[in-house]
Amino acid sequence: MRIHKHFLINVYRSHTSRRLRAPSPEAAIVFADLLALKTFGPISMADLQSYITTFNCGRKLIDVDYFAANLYNGLKTDLPPDLIVICLQEIAPLGYSFLGGSLLEPYLARFAEAVALATARKFSGHDAEEKYASVMVRNLGMTGIMVFAKHHLAHRVRRVQTGGVGVGQWFDMGNKGAVGVRLALHTDGSEEETVFTFVSAHLAPFEKNWERRNEDWQSICEGLVFEEAGASPKAAKTGDGQTGEREPLLSSTDGAGDASAGQHGIFNPTSHVIFAGDLNYRASDDSPSPGDADTWPQPVDDDTDPRNVSHFFLKDQLTRERSKGETLHLLSEAPIDFPPTYKYSTAAQKHAMTSSIVTASRKMRDGRTVETTEVRAPAEEVWLWAQHRTPSWCDRILFLEAAPPKDIHAYTALPVQPTSDHRPVVLSCAISSKPAEARLKPPFEIRKDWRQRRAAARRYELIIGMLAYLGWTWEGEALLAGTIVGLIGGFLVLRALLGSGF
Repeated sequence: MRIHKHFLINVYRSHTSRRLRAPSPEAAIVFADLLALKTFGPISMADLQSYITTFNCGRKLIDVDYFAANLYNGLKTDLPPDLIVICLQEIAPLGYSFLGGSLLEPYLARFAEAVALATARKFSGHDAEEKYASVMVRNLGMTGIMVFAKHHLAHRVRRVQTGGVGVGQWFDMGNKGAVGVRLALHTDGSEEETVFTFVSAHLAPFEKNWERRNEDWQSICEGLVFEEAGASPKAAKTGDGQTGEREPLLSSTDGAGDASAGQHGIFNPTSHVIFAGDLNYRASDDSPSPGDADTWPQPVDDDTDPRNVSHFFLKDQLTRERSKGETLHLLSEAPIDFPPTYKYSTAAQKHAMTSSIVTASRKMRDGRTVETTEVRAPAEEVWLWAQHRTPSWCDRILFLEAAPPKDIHAYTALPVQPTSDHRPVVLSCAISSKPAEARLKPPFEIRKDWRQRRAAARRYELIIGMLAYLGWTWEGEALLAGTIVGLIGGFLVLRALLGSGF
């Protein structure tokens, strides 16, 4: 028997507000769960309404207002999703990403702010449901993932596992790679739980490197191992602009145990799987030549026009390689009818910002008309492509073919962003609350030395991160210059003291 949670929340508020101060949203939700369980017995959890976004940030801080204004463009319902997953690539400059901590926090915090702002604007009438708990935030180098859940859903999270692997060209560092979060949700009054796996990935660049991207997929399957996370989702902070607890992806020990025995990869144990990211598969095997741009996609409706996106998508490398069984085994994808997500020119990014601030008239209940300033994506009259890269559908979201979402509400691209040459891609879907039952054979076995390889890569990341911080950021350059000046000054003072016979 299904019960409308809002009804139970209102019952609680009506009862308590007559005698006590107004109850908190969290208290109302917990009460609704307990009252439903006591009155009606165990209640099966409804399908998980999920909103997955993948975005290559271009190593820049996002514009919070712009990102928030367009975040829910792919949502085809007036109700907030149960779960929001944001998969990020190139979160911040190399030095900040590799060193992490307080250097990386501002970049991640802006996404939490954007989620809170977008939710407050769109669902302001949903009371307790309008805020989200930050269940988990993880990054491995420049690739990250953020998971937000409604409070009642976060209350049902039993276990959280995380994992990460680098596939960078040098020493498996995390300039490219994958990071994942696995949630085990309590589904009803029994001991049964449903497992959901979300992976954010970033594969090798450039048109000619499709075979390297296939190899990156293999490396992710062999090296992405999930282990228990150190943070409790119930203690995570609410969606008020703060991120949740963050723990290192590597345990404190570098033991050499056999990782193939009892270790959990992407497909083991079987779970609902979402694999998203800048997968970098292109619409050409070669770099563009002069004149190619004349046939690149533009927003035209005529199917016979060679610039219609349907013609260009026939060259998509990912579709070709998947059909040959060379990559992303066991995964499937919804039909694509959105434009290429990469590579938009600097002019396109500037146009997105300068054309997005509009003045709108809003009529108030008392009859007054108020002029307000809003951020809206400009109309797409032309797509401004960078001339040195073939426009491509680099940013994709796939799911387990044996346990696909029950309903796909939308699979689309968000507007061009003022801070990146990529467009975000979103998948709005309902994932079954029942456990995935398919028995799958992973395409590749987990490497026995996965832990040692990750530990070695992490050491290189710290070295490269420090060098990049000192050489490529103004803070690092100031620190280095100050250190040099201090050393020279100390040497001169010491020499003067020794010369004076002190």
